[in-house]
Amino acid sequence: MRSQMEKAKLFRALHERAGAFIIPNPWDAGTAKLLTSIGFEALATTSLGLAITLGSPTVSRDAIIENCRTIAAATELPVNADLENGGADEPKAAAEAIGLAAEAGAVGGSIEDSTGDASRPIYDFALAVERVHAAVEAARALPIPFMLTARAENLLHGRNDLDDTIRRLQAIRGRRCRCAVCARRSRPRHDPDGFVGDQETVQSGDGLCRSDADARPAIRRRCQAHQRRRRDVARCAGGLS
Repeated sequence: MRSQMEKAKLFRALHERAGAFIIPNPWDAGTAKLLTSIGFEALATTSLGLAITLGSPTVSRDAIIENCRTIAAATELPVNADLENGGADEPKAAAEAIGLAAEAGAVGGSIEDSTGDASRPIYDFALAVERVHAAVEAARALPIPFMLTARAENLLHGRNDLDDTIRRLQAIRGRRCRCAVCARRSRPRHDPDGFVGDQETVQSGDGLCRSDADARPAIRRRCQAHQRRRRDVARCAGGLS
């Protein structure tokens, strides 16, 4: 079994090499072992998968960390922890989740700017950036090179303000966060088959949001291409009905 430091260095190398890699979501020790045996290079916990397993609409931070511990102990692969909003609104309290995830065996983790509250789904800009800053400081204080991912979730929660999303991503990068992600649904929330859309990234990693000139056209093109694909699928479906 690899040491946590070895896993952390491997996970960092996966992010730094050319091209993309696929990171699947186990929800328990069994699925972690199965996905490891198939040949994936890293795993990521899933708070949604855990909630479904528990038959609950939400999960606590304690449950997320314990699930992370179970999965990390079941595999020699690097594990990234889905930490949702860190379990708190206040930046330092939310950032505590980073240390808890590392103590549980994770070598990376994500923190979101979504609140978990449907009445106010996204944190205000200033608070969102402050939360990322606190998480970065917590990650840098660890004895391993913890890969922190900050997620901008406007598009995932129906706030289709691309300018604000890009502004958030650029601010995240300005806080020295190594990986920034724009999350969006690959399908409508409720499609005709009853499928709840999964999440994709528009762009992530060290190449994200280096400047206005680089970031805005690239992300806008990807969003527009995604919308065109959606329209094409809808037209095809209409023609077949």
